[in-house]
Parts: sequence; structure tokens; C-alpha cells
Amino acid sequence: MSQTLKSEQLLSALDKVMVISTTDLQGTITYVNDLFCQLTGYSREELLGQPHSIVRHPSVPKATYKDMWDTIKAGNIWTGIIPNVGKGGGLYVVDTTVQPLYDEQGAITSYISIRRVINDLMTDFEAVEFSKEQFDEFYDN
Repeated sequence: MSQTLKSEQLLSALDKVMVISTTDLQGTITYVNDLFCQLTGYSREELLGQPHSIVRHPSVPKATYKDMWDTIKAGNIWTGIIPNVGKGGGLYVVDTTVQPLYDEQGAITSYISIRRVINDLMTDFEAVEFSKEQFDEFYDN
């Protein structure tokens, strides 16, 4: 017997494991969930109104962000794995998806970023390597 998943249940589950933020069209933070605050060490008040680059790690090439902005401004979804830095300088790596949000007329009004912290994968290289081998084997055929 199948069970229907209610939107509230889905959103609650995602909110507990995904780092979520929204920005305006210029990249200024307009929303962060609790997990974003816990991860970065910033309070909500410290983040709202700041440029999202507040968590940018200096090693990430500018070309990565140019590609992201070009992609989302064109109305597409961008994904990538990016190291970020929190308030105290702590490094965290996130599998990131950024996509536009639209108004009723179909115009882009803001952007939402949904991330999964993958620091655990950074310490379990064997699992990543094994999965990459399976992936390559499957797609090389």
C-alpha cells in the first residue's frame, strides 16, 4: 500500500539535511535555513543582506562562479562541488544546486541554492573511488 508524502513532511526532512539559502538577483542573501547558520557559524542576522560570497573559499576559480551565474541567469540549473568557508575559517565542501525562482509572468525573481555537505566523502576516498569506477565502467560502454 503506497503512502502519500505530504509537502510539509518533505520540506521538514529536507530542511534537516540540506543547507538552503536564497538570494536576490544580485546575489544578496535573503533567506538561510538553520542548518546554514549552524554550518557556517554565522547568525541569521549576520547573513541576511550580505553577499553570498561571504562563504566563498578563495581557492575557487572565478570562472566557476561566472559559469554558475551565466547558467542561472539563462534560466537553467547549475550544479557543482565547491569548498566554502565558515565564520571561523572552517572549511566545508558542498554538492551544490542553484536554480532560478520565477514570478507568475515567468520572470526570474531570485535564486535558491540547495546543498548537501559532503565532508564525509572527503574522508572516505575509497567509497568515492569505488563509486567513480562503477560510474566510469557503466558510461564507458
